[in-house]
Amino acid sequence: MTEYEKFKKLLEYFMAHLEFCVTDQKVGDGYDRYIKVIKNFNRSGQGHKGQNIQNQIKEWESYTNGDICININPTVYKGRGCYLNWEETSINVNALWNNDSIVGLKIVKDSYPISNAKDVVSYSVQDLGLLDNNPPNENLKSFFDRFDEIIIQWNKEQESKQEMKQIQPYIDLLKSSKNIILTGAPGTGKTFLAKQIAKQMIGVKTDDELEESGQFNFVQFHPSYDYTDFVEGLRPTPPDENGIIGFEIKDGIFKSFCQKASEAKFSEIVDNFDLAWENLLTAIRNSIAQGTLTTIGSWDYGLSSKDSLKYSSLNTPSQYNFTITKKNVYDAYQGKQSRPSGAFQKDMEDVVNYLKANFDLVEFTNNQESTNNGIKNYVFVIDEINRGEISKIFGELFFSIDPSYRGKKGAVKTQYSNLHSDEKEVFYVPENVYIIGSMNDIDRSVESFDFAMRRRFTWIEITAVQSADNMNLPQNTKERMLKLNEQISNTDGLNPSYHIGAAYFLDSNGNARQDIDNIWSLRIEPLLKEYLRGMPDSFEKIELLKNAFTV
Repeated sequence: MTEYEKFKKLLEYFMAHLEFCVTDQKVGDGYDRYIKVIKNFNRSGQGHKGQNIQNQIKEWESYTNGDICININPTVYKGRGCYLNWEETSINVNALWNNDSIVGLKIVKDSYPISNAKDVVSYSVQDLGLLDNNPPNENLKSFFDRFDEIIIQWNKEQESKQEMKQIQPYIDLLKSSKNIILTGAPGTGKTFLAKQIAKQMIGVKTDDELEESGQFNFVQFHPSYDYTDFVEGLRPTPPDENGIIGFEIKDGIFKSFCQKASEAKFSEIVDNFDLAWENLLTAIRNSIAQGTLTTIGSWDYGLSSKDSLKYSSLNTPSQYNFTITKKNVYDAYQGKQSRPSGAFQKDMEDVVNYLKANFDLVEFTNNQESTNNGIKNYVFVIDEINRGEISKIFGELFFSIDPSYRGKKGAVKTQYSNLHSDEKEVFYVPENVYIIGSMNDIDRSVESFDFAMRRRFTWIEITAVQSADNMNLPQNTKERMLKLNEQISNTDGLNPSYHIGAAYFLDSNGNARQDIDNIWSLRIEPLLKEYLRGMPDSFEKIELLKNAFTV
């Protein structure tokens, strides 16, 4: 059965169910086809809560992008409390009635609370071809495709929110400490994570946008990398007319990057939300002092004890009340869902519009999240930071990269300052430059990492388990990886620094691979043999590791 065919039957059942509950008449094609055959018919229930009514549509509930639930409120069968919805969402299908007959169906999104509901599209029963005994027609396919498009977009938004939630702690640490190092076992996605953090810091979404932003640079250290590559040094010039090659002083990649960051202009729009919010609170306090409330959207607001907007109807039978916090409104200002349930989203957006109309709140842009006091953020990633000779590469910048000495107060003269046209010229690392380093725990050079540099970075370990979550590894693959890593920890001569990260299970597009035998023989086994080279009983240890991975 195709998804169109399943969806058609689901709509036909939904229509038959509601019409039977309204009329109690055991007649009609819909009743004969769908209701009559059910032995223990449940008139009402909440399918999204797993109640028995969901069993009545079990055959047609599952689709590529999610499951659909049936929800029937027994108090008003003709009301908006009776609907089909994508599971865990407020994306619904509602019935359109004419007396006791359903004449059409419509798609509604953002339907919780109901005051937020937005109609998307509607079709008549006739146009959808329901109960016509024919295959799904083009209208029904279009209806399903629109319903499907909304859940696809919703899924993407949830994935984005989940990703943001996972990396937010790293972003907070980077903002506070300026310099972080991501460390962990091989394949734990440290470089990938560094770029994800950079995207959020800069305010872009794709790798291409990151590269084109002008606010990002990436370098990989190695044993021959030095100060002249990183800060500045002498470089040969092209031969002159006599064939003589000279030398001139050239800025290194990091110095050029810092100079660009120091010249960064303020964002075109700076977030003035705090000021607008305080002005709103002042206006509401003044109104309260005069014995009146402030009308915003559909409600009259006062203030709670914690300076949140408060609506209360204690003088009415319902005694209905709610509060809206500053954070709720700020999330709505950024275009985010303010509460997980989506409750009162429209009312929060009304407050945002009120702030714009009355207190000059500027339009929000993504760049506002990616600024340092209004100045654009610049992110410099150093991959394999421990493979270079740190003292030789950074030189006097040990002082300047310290979070306490960012900006002009940390200015230093470089090693080649005597060759500058102005010998008083100094170099500093701007406040809006953030450094992310990455390194593998098992590299032999880790032990030699300069202690003066160690204390200038915040160190964050990325475990194999975290990497599985960060890279959305399927559960069965994750369990296989965990069993292998448990055996690695139990193997003499190895420890958690030798764990296998999630990247070993992904293809070049970042998707999970299913060819387990090839993953073992081509990716994991050669690495483990290298770890165990020269150790006693290495063959037996490999077999134990293989058994843990393949069982």
